[in-house]
Amino acid sequence: MGVDDLAVDPLEGPGIIAPVSIYTTPRAVTNVEDCYFYHTMDIPGHGTVHGEWDLRGGEHEYLGGVELAGKRVLELGPASGFLTVHMERQGADVVAYDLSEDYSWDVVPFDGTDFAVLDDQRRQHLRKLNNGFWLNHAANESRSTVAYGTIYTVPEEIGPVDIVTFASILLHVRDPFLALRSGTALAKDTVVVTDAWPATDLHLVQHLEDTTSGGEIRPLDVLGEPKMSFMPQHWDRGYADTWWHMTPAIVRRFLGVLGFTETEVSYHYATAGEQRILLYTVVGHRG
Repeated sequence: MGVDDLAVDPLEGPGIIAPVSIYTTPRAVTNVEDCYFYHTMDIPGHGTVHGEWDLRGGEHEYLGGVELAGKRVLELGPASGFLTVHMERQGADVVAYDLSEDYSWDVVPFDGTDFAVLDDQRRQHLRKLNNGFWLNHAANESRSTVAYGTIYTVPEEIGPVDIVTFASILLHVRDPFLALRSGTALAKDTVVVTDAWPATDLHLVQHLEDTTSGGEIRPLDVLGEPKMSFMPQHWDRGYADTWWHMTPAIVRRFLGVLGFTETEVSYHYATAGEQRILLYTVVGHRG
């Protein structure tokens, strides 16, 4: 610990120094108009707020069916905190780690972009997103602790955790492997990675909707190929917030390199706007 990690503790008197906590002080937010919600949620005292994704009713599948009771969980990219509250209700002790307005978004650097203007816009958006988390946090009397920073520099001061979750964030970062390496360093056993099924490969999936299969989603054998597609399009600046579409196989390969050699994949749907989106979840355990 260096000098930069210490501060004078006014309760202990002059000359006494105490460690600076990596955790942020909860923000008092009461007005939904000051918030941006990434998730559709039912918030006590505020009713239903609408976001880009509605995961209600599918939380168990979204998180790969892992056992959460009594576990310390590091949740990377909690956004509005919908899964934070869910995991706490299942008995988890949650540390939420996200971007704040003090950090820059991992934007696609299209040529000709005014990055000063874009960065300012994104920081304002991040503040409203963080506001939504804190409003939800207070309304649900959440006990979760929160730290801010980038996905590439998860602080080791958080300490060991049982489970690390990546809830549909790898497709939005420039370097998903580095994000996984940073985020999983503290995991004693389990990592949960949920992401969108590559849109270009939807034709390779069989949807068995008969009663005998129970609506099982079964990928074809060809889907064992570990690959990732670069999504940004220079001709129309499409996918400005999405860097990659990745198959489950490459996520499993990434995790294996990082020591999580025992992996399993499940498939499920979530609602985004008016669409049902096919997702996959890879659960990895240290070998």
